[in-house]
Amino acid sequence: MVALPSVEFSDLSFGSSDSSLLAVRSRWSCLGWLVQSSLYLSLMGFGIAPIAQAQVIEPLQANESVQIKSNQIKSGQAESDQAESLIPESLAPEPAFLAQVPTPPPTPQTPAGEKPFLRVPIVKTQAAYLLEGNDSSARGRVEGRYLFSPHAMVGAVVDLSTGNAFADTRESGLSLTELYFTGSLPSYPQLRLTAGLMDLTSYFDRNSFAKDSLTHFFNSTFQTNPALSATGISSRWGAMLTWNPIDEVDLKAVTFSSTRDLGDFSLDAFAAEVGVKLGKHAILRGTYVSDRDAGEEDGFREIFQLARGNGNRFGLLDGDRERAYGLNAEWFMPEIRLGLFGRYGWYENDGLDRGGSTYSFGANLLDVFMPSDRLGLAYGRQLSNTDLRRDRDEKTPDVLELFYDIKLTPNLRGAVMLQERNAFSETVFGFRVRANFDLLP
Repeated sequence: MVALPSVEFSDLSFGSSDSSLLAVRSRWSCLGWLVQSSLYLSLMGFGIAPIAQAQVIEPLQANESVQIKSNQIKSGQAESDQAESLIPESLAPEPAFLAQVPTPPPTPQTPAGEKPFLRVPIVKTQAAYLLEGNDSSARGRVEGRYLFSPHAMVGAVVDLSTGNAFADTRESGLSLTELYFTGSLPSYPQLRLTAGLMDLTSYFDRNSFAKDSLTHFFNSTFQTNPALSATGISSRWGAMLTWNPIDEVDLKAVTFSSTRDLGDFSLDAFAAEVGVKLGKHAILRGTYVSDRDAGEEDGFREIFQLARGNGNRFGLLDGDRERAYGLNAEWFMPEIRLGLFGRYGWYENDGLDRGGSTYSFGANLLDVFMPSDRLGLAYGRQLSNTDLRRDRDEKTPDVLELFYDIKLTPNLRGAVMLQERNAFSETVFGFRVRANFDLLP
């Protein structure tokens, strides 16, 4: 989804590779050849072979977080791809509200130096397949946006999906993920209103290094904070305000319906987030969410061990009030192309008066073996109640993941991964491919 203009949020930019980066590449060159060869052989089995790499910046894609200059627009479906953009999305400014189209030469009606607004529809498609152990997921996505003016637009996202790998598409089959209007006052573009069906994962708990399963880590522990996901941060009907009072502060507040079903529509949920930029290369976010359970059955893992009332029912019930808190930090070191992240989340079910916690931390290295590649390593624990888990002597629901992602063609990326799960008792391998195209470039 798209946000309207705001003041610049960062002046960060990556330069060309320096001596430290060359040293890193020298030390990793042998390992890089082995990893790339393994990815080549695995993809050859599916009829896909990588071609020579070129430093081509990919077109803007749904769910891709990229640096957007002040005269461009991006999808708020953003996923991070710093290797393409050379700037982490979360360290970049909120996008201004103008289409990505060439500026015509000056005319008598368009004085030199001014950028006329052009009403150009934007239509993008994405196709992806992800295999994680024995679990496979696939999704086709079409996203469209139309700008009526520099301060008003509409957008929609339609998905056809199967599997559970996509935190921003929890509905199987054909589904409408977004249908929204975004607007701002010309005299005060720092304050923006969005209303309609919104993918709230695009706005809350954003992170440049751990957010999207088609760009970063495969496991859902490293996507949107599991505590926030359990309390309705997904595709929901509602209205949201975004405000940037100063360059270093980003504020969001949304009221939304706990269920996607319009027949049960009620503005009975609320979320708010404060984002603060620390220096040039770090961001800290704090998020609060409150909603009512809508039959998703997505509390902490041990929640169905708890009896309700006379003991005939267990776990959370439809209508239970839920609350969640999340902390999200990221830090980028441009000299060595290294990004670090960390998350913590707490979920509370008021009906049960019990809760659970989750956390994760890790790193991404960019341009490690070749331009536009990404290597990631992270450890995390899923949403869990430690006391209940220990009482039943269950294994810790944790995951350690290593992935490597490369550009195969200007519109196609591929990745392989290795995971150790549940106290290192289970080893999981996987791969993914993702293609993006502009239908109306």
